[in-house]
Amino acid sequence: MDKYDILLSCLVAMHIFLCPFTKVEESFNLQATHDILEYGISLEALKKYDHFEFPGVVPRTFVGPLVLSGVSLPFIKIMNFIIPNLNKFISQYVVRLVLGLFNIYSLSRLRSSIEMSFGRRISKAFGILSACQFHTIFWASRTLPNMFAFTLIILAFSYWISAITSSDSNKKLLSMIRYMTFTIIIFRFEVALLLVPITVLELWLGNLKLLDALKTGIFTSLWSLGLSLSVDSYFWQERWMWPEGYVYYFNIVLGKSSEWGVLPFHAYFTSFLPRLLLISLPLSEWRFIVYVVPIFNMCAAIGWIWVERKGSKFVFILINWIIILLLIMSFLASISMTLVSSENYPGGVALQKLHKIQNDYNNAKVHLDAYTAMTGASRFGQIRNDWVYSKNESHLSPSDYIDYTYLLTSTPQDHESYFKVIYTVDGYERLNSICRINETNYIYTRLTVTAVHYLYCL
Repeated sequence: MDKYDILLSCLVAMHIFLCPFTKVEESFNLQATHDILEYGISLEALKKYDHFEFPGVVPRTFVGPLVLSGVSLPFIKIMNFIIPNLNKFISQYVVRLVLGLFNIYSLSRLRSSIEMSFGRRISKAFGILSACQFHTIFWASRTLPNMFAFTLIILAFSYWISAITSSDSNKKLLSMIRYMTFTIIIFRFEVALLLVPITVLELWLGNLKLLDALKTGIFTSLWSLGLSLSVDSYFWQERWMWPEGYVYYFNIVLGKSSEWGVLPFHAYFTSFLPRLLLISLPLSEWRFIVYVVPIFNMCAAIGWIWVERKGSKFVFILINWIIILLLIMSFLASISMTLVSSENYPGGVALQKLHKIQNDYNNAKVHLDAYTAMTGASRFGQIRNDWVYSKNESHLSPSDYIDYTYLLTSTPQDHESYFKVIYTVDGYERLNSICRINETNYIYTRLTVTAVHYLYCL
């Protein structure tokens, strides 16, 4: 580990402490990791798991949460030994930091391969470019399936790049195939769109042997499928459960992905990738192409160092200073985006505030509505063992909520007959960029913590 790895690690840690809460896209893996840490993995423990009550549109694998919780557990145990009765939410920091460090390690391995193949200066430039961008650093510690996949894909890329100067390129490329095939079967099927063209290219260049590639791909596929079937059939309590196969069937065979919107294929190249490489507003589509960002950064680093080496001419000196200025602006924009994002988790903040302002109340029953759960209120935030937390979505009328002590809701007007507002948290519903320069319009939505009226007024 060198100074660039330390820099990236510190930036990831900073993002975690500024934005410790998570959004709905991250919820399955985060809740699953919590349940493994909190309840264990016995059959009796599975009854308490969140995914049986809220399974989501499609099932997701437990392989990632199982590994993440296993690595995080010793650190959590040590912290609890040093500081007894430590706030459970601290475990969420630990879990996210561990995942973030996994991804920083993979980027470090890729940077080492870049150094071996292209030189130390390009490796340094790659580290600087990686540090100055928002999306990779911000999302490195977030428990999306894509970020579990990111670790393995970047490790695969490290073998791919090192094959350039290796005396045994076939061996390096087979390692790349292993990592990517495992990722395809376990985490993200769309990674095949990366593996296939790279494999075809290397076969055409003569760096990879076809028979070896087929044997490695088939063996890794079968081994990975066996792992997923074993782990996920147990945790989902269903026979032959292969989550990523189910996702493929749901999205591709049944065509259900179109229900979330359809855009032309070129949008990834003409819109999403430029936004991802520069600094733009967060968007959901970036997740499917985030894996290629380090490769584009490598290409940019090669171009930057080429310009530096031509520094004897005025035009190249000017271009180099423009690049440095743009990197500074990108880094400042990244910090600004992080600060903006830190104010956009009203659900997590509301749950945290409720524990603080009602700390003396025992045996409370709390209801969290869907908006609260989608904006940061995870099971790690449910820190009171004597309180009951519910996300029941079957309530139809205000009177259905009268058995609760507190509600965390985005619609307080629906509960005025039985509850009163005791705290309000603001968050962004969306961020609109106005055409006039230097003018941004924030549209707020309110998340309100409410309490049973009669407990305070009678």
